[in-house]
Amino acid sequence: MGISIQSLRVFLSILEHGSLSAAGRESGMTQPGVSNHLHALEERFGVTLLTRGRQLQPTPAGECLARHARRVLEDLATLEAEVAHHAGPRGRLVVGASSTPGELLMPRLAVEFSAHYPDVALDVHIVDTDETVAALLNRDTEVAIVGRAVEDPRLDGVVIGQDELVVVVAAGDPLAGYEVSPEDLTGRLFVMREKGSATRRAVEDGLAAAGVEARVAMELGSNAAVVGAVAAGAGIGVVPARIVENQSAVTTVEVRRLTFPRPFVLLTEHNRPLSPAAEAFVEICAGKIQSEKQHT
Repeated sequence: MGISIQSLRVFLSILEHGSLSAAGRESGMTQPGVSNHLHALEERFGVTLLTRGRQLQPTPAGECLARHARRVLEDLATLEAEVAHHAGPRGRLVVGASSTPGELLMPRLAVEFSAHYPDVALDVHIVDTDETVAALLNRDTEVAIVGRAVEDPRLDGVVIGQDELVVVVAAGDPLAGYEVSPEDLTGRLFVMREKGSATRRAVEDGLAAAGVEARVAMELGSNAAVVGAVAAGAGIGVVPARIVENQSAVTTVEVRRLTFPRPFVLLTEHNRPLSPAAEAFVEICAGKIQSEKQHT
């Protein structure tokens, strides 16, 4: 009887989650299905691999199998990636993006990528920055673009663009059309992006550096929603400049000594081999870096 790759994956999942039922939930299988994979491995080797109890633990034979199973699966992933390079970019590529680069950067990148690689189905998942990073580390996506630097040794980041954030108020606001100081913002209500977004963090860091304590009137899940609330008089907003181009209901306010540094960062997992499609996407982003440099 041969050894099933799926059985090795299920066995490692049992060890990771501590029970057959938990491993089944994680892998989308029934508990009897998980049990069948375990029994198949035990019959193949003629040994008991797990102690039966409230918390499943590997026997010495199980520890040996787990060690080799991890190596086999790592080698298999490397093999698949290396062989795939001979076929060129094709198949499905899942890219993560946080909200602002998802709105402002991804549409142009997606069009350019699809024009160069029509055999790749590009699937873009847009959530906030924290969720985007988590999805990359969980390998739900292969590459990601976020709106801030991420300090994590498991990830590699390359800046592929810059975002300009501006202070906006309703067109009829007393501050509209004036250059003001940070002190003029004291006591004013702010409309903010949700916690977890890179825009929210950049705004809070910029305001704190200027000595402005923001009074948050509401939190909203997109830049467009922030602009809409500001236009309705809910408070001051800070959004990407490109969002308010050609907007008549809101206007920008120049605030002395107040800046919001904001990069767009391409993230990949450190030492993780990329598929040909992911490598091609990274190259498209690298082309954007060169384009940005030529225009500065």
